Parts: sequence; structure tokens; C-alpha cells
Amino acid sequence: MEHLSLCQLSTLFEFLTARDIAQLSQSCRALQPSEAAVQTAIGLVIKHRFGDVLGFLREDDPNWPRSLLVLRCGEVLRVKQVLSNAVFAPDAAPAVAPRTSVLLSKAWTLAWKKRCQLYEQYVAQFRVTKKKQRRAATTSRSAVVSDAAFADSEAAATRDASALIVCPHDRLLPLPFCVARAKRAVVSRSGFRVLATFTSDVRGFPVASTPDCLTCVQDKDAADREQEQRRQERFEEQIAGSTELVDLLLRKNGYPNELFSPATTRGNTLLSLSHNDHHTYFLVPKKWLVQWRQFVRSLSDDAPGPILNSELVCDAHQSTIVPPYITMFLSGFSLEVSLQASQALGTCSSQQYEIVTSGEWEALADRYCAEYAVGFDVLSGSYHWRTPECNVCHFGMRESGQRRPRRRNYGSQGVRR
Repeated sequence: MEHLSLCQLSTLFEFLTARDIAQLSQSCRALQPSEAAVQTAIGLVIKHRFGDVLGFLREDDPNWPRSLLVLRCGEVLRVKQVLSNAVFAPDAAPAVAPRTSVLLSKAWTLAWKKRCQLYEQYVAQFRVTKKKQRRAATTSRSAVVSDAAFADSEAAATRDASALIVCPHDRLLPLPFCVARAKRAVVSRSGFRVLATFTSDVRGFPVASTPDCLTCVQDKDAADREQEQRRQERFEEQIAGSTELVDLLLRKNGYPNELFSPATTRGNTLLSLSHNDHHTYFLVPKKWLVQWRQFVRSLSDDAPGPILNSELVCDAHQSTIVPPYITMFLSGFSLEVSLQASQALGTCSSQQYEIVTSGEWEALADRYCAEYAVGFDVLSGSYHWRTPECNVCHFGMRESGQRRPRRRNYGSQGVRR
């Protein structure tokens, strides 16, 4: 090696990377990076091989070092050039991408772009501009970051991000699993050759010859079937064939449609109670029903618990305390207008309620414990509370900017009205 001419040495370095040259220099004393011939050969390789990305380094400028780190900067900038043409395709199937392309980890490409900034900042200190020339003429030259002071702090991040599209079986992660940081990116085959040459942590899968991992797909299908079966068992256990609970589960407006006349339930500001046969309805906390619907539809362990509605009953006078917006709603105003009016008057309740039918209430009461059964009857277009309203206590009323204290219902657990 020590007998190679400068031309032969530079030709040899043309086929090697900075990492290869560093390993070669450890086995031959004549190829140490501190040798003048080696530095000259590295400078020739930098200008010939990476002149397009390091064109601002002039050959006649002795200020920039002809070192392996600058050569590595050229390799990293070439990697950045390839990654700038990468296409992020997280939702596209491999068949949509060109057959000659290669799939990469999107997180890996983003991590490498961030890693490239470190090398750009290092090599940018050797860029000669007119502004730097004027500043150098008036001030002393600023300190240059040495090769020993440079640290590649993002190496671990790119290594971990590269394996995000690799399944536990060391194959391509199936597309349904490619979410969040595990999304895919697509590069050309020639671009991947450049990445594989200058990066040691890249994992790529050719589109034409690499299907998704069949084992992972089968495991996911089995897990989905098991989860769907458990969800169906939860639904059947909680609903138990009750059509009333199915209607309540699917309801979104907060009250049954038969509560009002059909002619006034669509788009009218004023509503009219139904004039059909006698019906009974009950109030259930909306927060409880939201939790119940979520519990029935999912596999969550957060059961709704008992129906707590003791704030609708006054123990002192044994009467019903009706939220003001419920009174407005049953009087003909829409639910939105009733809530807005209650908030404007400062009479908003602590929580909202939904109106359920008597059949729905009985189905809920059979499966869950309820404190009170607060309901009203609708007959000939008018409503009547089953327990008279309290004329002394007001639900959530605020007078003179203060909220009236509400009596605590001692011993009300498990009591129904």
C-alpha cells in the first residue's frame, strides 16, 4: 500500500466509503489519515465524487481539512439528496407503487434528514462567502469545530427507526400495522443502492418480491375475530335480547321520537307533545348513558355502575326538583334553545339528562341499581310529573350571583320513587 502513487491511491478510495478507508488505515501505517498523500487523495475523491453536493469547497482553499469526516459529510449529503426524492405512501398498498421501487421506514427517512443537519452544520463552516470574507478582513478568524469535537448524536435514532417496518418475524410489517411512526416510504431502486452504500442501518424491501408477512396477517385476523366475538358476547350479555335497550343504544337526540307529534319533530323550533295514548317517561343522567353505550359497544372494563339521580329529588319536601331546561323542553322549545336559555339565565343544571321510555327504564332498572325513578306522564298533549314538583327548592338555580345550597339526601341509596 505504501508504494501506491497518488493516482492509484485516489482511484482506490473512489471505490471505498469513509468507513472502509478508516478500517483500512488501521491495518496500514502508510494509509493513516494524517499522511499528506492520504489527505490529498481524499481531497481528490471529495471533489470528483461529491462535487455536486460539496461544490462550495474550493480546491485552492487550504482552510477546509482533507479528512475522512469531510468525506463522510459528502456521503451524508448524497443520502439527503436521495431522501428528498422519497415518496411517503402510508396508505398505498405495495401493488400501487412502481415495481422497481423499494419500501423504507418513513420514520427512518425523517430521522436521517435530521441527522444530515449535523453534518451540514459542520461542513458549512468551510463555505467561503463574500460576507465571511469581509468579516475576516476586519476580525480574527472564528474557531473551527475540529473532527474530534464533532459528535453524531442521532445515530441511535436512525437505527431504531429503521426497524419500525420490520415485523417480529424479520419480514415486512403488514400494511394494516403501518400506522403512526411505522408508516412506509418509497424510493427508487437506484436510490436505495446509494442508501445501502452510505448508511449501515437501512432496511429496505423490494416491492416486486416482498409481500407482507403472512404470519402477522394471520395472527391479526385471529385476534380481530376473537375481539369481535368478545364484543358480541358483551353486547348480548348487556342487551339480553331487549329491543328497548337496542333503541336506547342507537338513540342520539336524547329523547324518544314518540314523545312529540310527528309533524313537529323535524326542524321546528316549537315542539308539541304527542296526543296519542297515555305514555310514561323517565329521566336518566346523560353522562351515565354515554358511559353505558361505550361499555356495551367496546371491551372496556369501565362499567357504568348504578344510576345516580338523587339530585332530582328533594328529601326535605319529598318532591321532584326538575331542571329548568327540561321544563322548557317539555313546554315546546327545542333542546338547544332550552339549554341556551338556561345558561343565559344562570339556571344551568349540574348535569344533563336524557328522556327514556317506561320500557327502557324498566330494562335498565332490572340490570342496574337506580336511586330514584323520576318520571312524568304524557296525556292528551300535556305532561304531569308522577311526583309533584317542589315549589321551594330550585334545581341549580342561582340568585344574586350565588348558588343556593342543595340539601343532601341522607339514606337515599337504593330507594325508588
